[in-house]
Amino acid sequence: MSELETTLQDYVPLFKAFCNGTRAKIIEQLLHGERCVCEITAELDFSQPLISHHLAVLKETGLIRQRGAGARSYYAIDWQRLDGLIDGFRALVEAYRADSVPSRGCVR
Repeated sequence: MSELETTLQDYVPLFKAFCNGTRAKIIEQLLHGERCVCEITAELDFSQPLISHHLAVLKETGLIRQRGAGARSYYAIDWQRLDGLIDGFRALVEAYRADSVPSRGCVR
């Protein structure tokens, strides 16, 4: 693979987003549609600062988008970005599988 191609390292932010229990719960809420911070906070029974912190982390990864409406902010999954990351990761794994050399096993 050339230097210009995607590597597994490019997917670390995606997996970091899902490897935290609170972020996973937030993502699960957003799978059901757009939510404001107050709805997520109430549903998960976590503090607003904690939810806002994790939403910021998720937003940095590009997995969610934010929309302002008056004094409230609404969050939703960026499906195009998520689908692209999942498809790209799947294609990368398939490329590695296609290039792999079968193991010869242990010699006894």
